[in-house]
Amino acid sequence: RTIPIITDEYVDIEFGTGALKITPGHDPNDYAIGKKYDLPILNIMNKDGSLNENAGDYEGLDRFDAREKLWKDMEEVKLTIKVDPHTQRVPRSQRGGEIIEPLVSSQWFVKAEGMGAKALKAVEDGDIKIVPERFNKIWYNWLSEIRDWCVSRQLWWGHRIPVWYVGETGESEYIVARNEAEARMKATENGH
Repeated sequence: RTIPIITDEYVDIEFGTGALKITPGHDPNDYAIGKKYDLPILNIMNKDGSLNENAGDYEGLDRFDAREKLWKDMEEVKLTIKVDPHTQRVPRSQRGGEIIEPLVSSQWFVKAEGMGAKALKAVEDGDIKIVPERFNKIWYNWLSEIRDWCVSRQLWWGHRIPVWYVGETGESEYIVARNEAEARMKATENGH
């Protein structure tokens, strides 16, 4: 696989070699850089934490075992220079403490721009009063830079989204309904 070389101000030239591997399919910051440079988003991980067919010789290995094997394989063919320990922030589940592996997947969003504009106007018109008033600036900053709200967080205890997936294509075909009975009726009407 050919890997493009790009330059970007995101990389700290003083840290390590000054070069950074970008994995748009496995890191939120890398995802943003990948979008900026139109890099392909390649997923190498299954939802159970094992590596998929895109991982080549490491397919089927657990993510932690694959990392160890990759490093060992690189050492064997003299592709490593040195090891420098450093502190890294690794995202963890707030409930169980497990390491969270970022994974690009289909998500559901609520368009927030209209709601944000109404909320801004309500404060501007005096319909809503922020107390204490010094928090008005935070209100305006937050709502003027508002992003769409992701409601499909992958939490078992999260909000339920009234969407049922149908067909053999995974997540590309779906039914939106108020309840399962209505979803089944709509799916039947659509030939599923």
